[in-house]
Amino acid sequence: MDDKKRIRSPRIRKILASLLLGTALVTAGGIMKTGVHVQDYEPKAAKGFCTILVYMVGSDLEGSYGAATEDLGEMEKALQESEIASEDVHVVVEAGGSQNWEYPAMKGKEYGRFCVTGEGAEEFEDMEARDMGEEDTLADFINYGIQSYPAEHYGLVFWNHGSGQISGFGCDSQFDDSSLSLNEIAGAMDHSAMDEKFSFIGLDACLMGNIELAAVLEEKAEYLIASEELEPESGYDYSWLCSLADEIQRSPEDMGSKMGIAMLDSYEGYYKDCDYKLTLSMMDLSAYKGFHDCFNKMMEKTEQMADNRLYQELGRQRKKVQGFGNLAGGSHAEIVDLMDLMEQIAEITGDADGYKQLGKQHKLLVPEKITKGYGSEPSGTSIYLPAGCNEWFLQNMSVYKEIPFCSAYHQFLQKYQDYLTEEDHIDWHSLEKKQQEIMVQVKPEEMDRIAAAYLTVFHDAGREGMAYLLSTDSDVLLDRAGFPKAVPEKQYWGMKDEILCLIETLDTEEYTEYISPVWYRGEICLMYISFSKEEQDGRIRAIAPIGVKKKQYELQEGDTLYPLYPLEQWDGDGRAEVMPQGSSGAAVTGKGVAAGVKSGEIYQDSYYVGKQIRIDSLEEGDADLMLVDADVENCMFGFMIQDTKQNLYYTDFLSGRQNPIGKKGGY
Repeated sequence: MDDKKRIRSPRIRKILASLLLGTALVTAGGIMKTGVHVQDYEPKAAKGFCTILVYMVGSDLEGSYGAATEDLGEMEKALQESEIASEDVHVVVEAGGSQNWEYPAMKGKEYGRFCVTGEGAEEFEDMEARDMGEEDTLADFINYGIQSYPAEHYGLVFWNHGSGQISGFGCDSQFDDSSLSLNEIAGAMDHSAMDEKFSFIGLDACLMGNIELAAVLEEKAEYLIASEELEPESGYDYSWLCSLADEIQRSPEDMGSKMGIAMLDSYEGYYKDCDYKLTLSMMDLSAYKGFHDCFNKMMEKTEQMADNRLYQELGRQRKKVQGFGNLAGGSHAEIVDLMDLMEQIAEITGDADGYKQLGKQHKLLVPEKITKGYGSEPSGTSIYLPAGCNEWFLQNMSVYKEIPFCSAYHQFLQKYQDYLTEEDHIDWHSLEKKQQEIMVQVKPEEMDRIAAAYLTVFHDAGREGMAYLLSTDSDVLLDRAGFPKAVPEKQYWGMKDEILCLIETLDTEEYTEYISPVWYRGEICLMYISFSKEEQDGRIRAIAPIGVKKKQYELQEGDTLYPLYPLEQWDGDGRAEVMPQGSSGAAVTGKGVAAGVKSGEIYQDSYYVGKQIRIDSLEEGDADLMLVDADVENCMFGFMIQDTKQNLYYTDFLSGRQNPIGKKGGY
């Protein structure tokens, strides 16, 4: 048919991918690593009760925010208040990876080792900077800690950014943001002098509560304590060290479990008055083998059935799977809740019994956890699931293949990779409007390739050929006859009579989540907003800077913010065009930011800047969400379609004047 058009990939996918990046660290490419000679050390103290090693990569968290110094202060306070004798417990720190330090013992220094006590740092050793993303550096520190301060029990804490299965742990600011992969963490332990299991290993870092890390650490520790989700900047509350005072005389065999529970309790108490999403889990690694055997059996059955139809259905059901932090795959997280994923796979394959048995094993693997801020409670363990729209997809898969995890899952993902990289297209007819509905006709057989459709609203940006995004919302009927259809609204959510740009990220039966880009405290941030049956007027849960940070804010009286609206360029036929290469880089990373923004301007060719919103009084509702009338005549309405491979596309758009863009009343 003459008016048939092909969906094309617009620039909005790139902007959404950047906006949805969250506050997790993403690294890519090869990094030259220095290497550190691993040596043996003479004892500095008699054998004590417990030695806890803290591998502290300061990075921007210390250099910009003093977060490492704050946590070292918490350690000092806990040891002082609990009156733990230094000969019983040694907290040994290796500190580096930051351009500058606020901690008194580290001021003016690049790198150091020391013991934290109730009186401050002792046994300080000033050292030349080492690459903390090098496994030999970690191995040498483990040797130093366990040989210099022998003990009945050992714990190991990793402190810094975390990026999940692909980029691993750490961001060494002195060595090109070098990090440790999961295999390098395990390799460091293999190359160290540690010949027994750590009582516990804790990851005070984002996104490291994954099953793949449990797999590589199974023989290295008794318990693993980590978070599926992003951590706030403050991370762990180190008051959990106080619990050591009660255990010294008992010397319990379940020392790791006791410390893990203390970590969870202190973490939950520290953030009890915050609205952040939180998870923290304690995994009993002695239960990993039983879980893996059950998981592998279920995945072997699934892998034998795996074909394009199965993966297509998984693409449609994927929106029901809870994702975490780093949404580098466009609008889909690639770090997802393990049991959510397995529930969807079980529904597709009909393996209800396998899922039931897996659930029993998972409860043994995760005996304790805390969660907060979710409509549906996460299981406590995440897993990697690639998304086809991630431009690093193939590179990331090559990294993942090296992780010694379940062979059946690796085979399942290999077939999934083949599916995601197959070329196909979806054709449709021109947009129509009937009464109050807008609709687009798609061939019925092609509806199976659509995972979701979002009613998408743009507004004239006041510059020829450009418009800015107001809203994406999945309140769309996917008619099986081939007609995605929706009713455009006249009102949109905002604050103090100013509309915010709301981009839907998750829609479940319990709640719906959005992000909204804003200029706040001198940088581009994301406002996290959720709606539920209990909170139908919505709730602002947190505001977080985008980029490499672990910081979250809550609105305070006296705050000001500017709504930001992602820009799109249009051709003469009412279709989105790709903007010039690199035009959005400074805006979406927050780098190179000038003194601020100005209402009504176009910032970095990437965002239209809305009117300033000032929070004068929280009691009077200045931070409350409200419905605001839109300038409908200057809006354009259409669909953003997501296929089962997680790619995002535009249809055509209709203007609020009921004329197609590019014809009367359009551009």
